[in-house]
Amino acid sequence: MTGPRVVALGDSITLGVGDGVQRSWGQVGWAAHAAAGLGASSFLNLAANGVRAREMLQRQVGVAVAARPDAVLLTVGGNDVLRGDFSPAEVEAALGSAVSQLARPGRAIVTVSLDRIGLFDLAPRRVAEAMARRIGEANAAIARAVAGTDVTVIDGATLLSSLGRRAWHIDRIHPSPLGHRALADAAVDVLGERWPRRCAIAAPPPPPSPVAVAAWLAVNGVPWALKRSRDLIPQVTMVVARELRDERRSARA
Repeated sequence: MTGPRVVALGDSITLGVGDGVQRSWGQVGWAAHAAAGLGASSFLNLAANGVRAREMLQRQVGVAVAARPDAVLLTVGGNDVLRGDFSPAEVEAALGSAVSQLARPGRAIVTVSLDRIGLFDLAPRRVAEAMARRIGEANAAIARAVAGTDVTVIDGATLLSSLGRRAWHIDRIHPSPLGHRALADAAVDVLGERWPRRCAIAAPPPPPSPVAVAAWLAVNGVPWALKRSRDLIPQVTMVVARELRDERRSARA
């Protein structure tokens, strides 16, 4: 039996960021591992770093449709949450349009709902709560976008939380190698009735050394933090300030 043609699209999670400290992105990560487990006859990863829902729709969906896949794997919404102009309605509309274009009889589409962003567990409580609300709003948008379709949504929060801190990469934003493999196993299980598992998911690599961790943070972590300090942090600060102001008004009323 020939394995399915698999196309992956979306953001850095589908690209494979977090699956170790290597940069061989596109051939690592949950989608790549799932394709391998299914014995895919072909695998095309169109995902890219920093992609938002609208950008996935504009840049990736047409290419994915032209590839005529049997199975589509995608993650999207996380970068929308991490932007100052986050709009759940935009996520819903873009993902809904993408699904409409991708859907074909016999084609399977699998996506993943968002887990909390572990990085913000280290932030002040109000900031962490504001980001948790954004995640909830994004997941609600994803659910609305695929309602009434045959898209399967893997519950990323439940799955990754079962692994505890081991689910997180160094940056506490992306899944760790173990987290990526858990998502891949879930995807293979979802698709297993049509395409039986061909092989086990490869074991995760050994944990990176302190030197590798430091190098990764210097090259990737610091630039990301500087970028978001000009966009996300000011907006989240305004949200928290508005909530505190509303609470004071309610207390005086």
